[in-house]
Amino acid sequence: MSNFYPISPLVGITNTSYGAQVGVMDEKWAVRVVRGKKIIAEKAIPGLELDNIVGVAYGHIRVEGLSRHAVATMAGRLMQYARTYQQAGVCPNYEITDLIYEDGTTIGEQAIAAEGGVVHDLHEESAIATLPDIRVGEIPQIPRTIGDAAWYAITEGYASLICEVSAYGSSLPKGHLDLMFNKAADQLIHFWVTSNPEDSAAVLKKFGALIQSCSKESQLPKTGTGTATIETGVCEVLRVCREIDPNVSKIPAGYPCAFHEILAKKISDVSGVKVSVNTSSTGCIISMSIE
Repeated sequence: MSNFYPISPLVGITNTSYGAQVGVMDEKWAVRVVRGKKIIAEKAIPGLELDNIVGVAYGHIRVEGLSRHAVATMAGRLMQYARTYQQAGVCPNYEITDLIYEDGTTIGEQAIAAEGGVVHDLHEESAIATLPDIRVGEIPQIPRTIGDAAWYAITEGYASLICEVSAYGSSLPKGHLDLMFNKAADQLIHFWVTSNPEDSAAVLKKFGALIQSCSKESQLPKTGTGTATIETGVCEVLRVCREIDPNVSKIPAGYPCAFHEILAKKISDVSGVKVSVNTSSTGCIISMSIE
């Protein structure tokens, strides 16, 4: 089975039946050339450069009078996807299951063979439930939402986001899930810092507020100098995630709480304050202390 992993969609060349994808193969950048639905070539390239992509594609395309500029235009679009992947380290599942190899098998069939003959939808992990028909005859009166009602609506959205993103991330190659949430944590901490430049302790306060927002019940017991503790009751984020995934078949182990643990570790690294998260089925305890 091919180990080509596409990190771009199939980009076609205008007025031809040819297209290409850029990807990684054997820990190297690679190019897949396709005609119609047939895979013509999958070649590793020495580096992520436009000329390397053009060289592979142009060398396998048989179209009389085709200009190198047309191939370069297609390669330029592939470079954009490759740079995005290079920076983020994650990408959607761009595999096209009905592309055909020279031996007549499709990518989908090879995936099934790799799974021991078990039929497995490559997009199954990120599939969503069929949405119900909820058409209405008129626009309802939208109530103004504040207080607990507003908090609950935000909590539902936050929980749903962590649930679905973690489920999708776990379907990607190893390492992508952690990378996705690490980047999200970096961005959130950066926002907390830059939006409160005059308050050096803003990150700790914002994290404390985030933790308290997970539960209807929270308290801050008095502690000694240089320490702080936050105790929460039943986690509403976890409860919503369990309603979304009652069989725990989608959400990877540790989530949604793992995101808060990632945040705590990063905050500890940048603030000099030891922040620890102790989770349980009845709530969590956040401890902060000067190291």
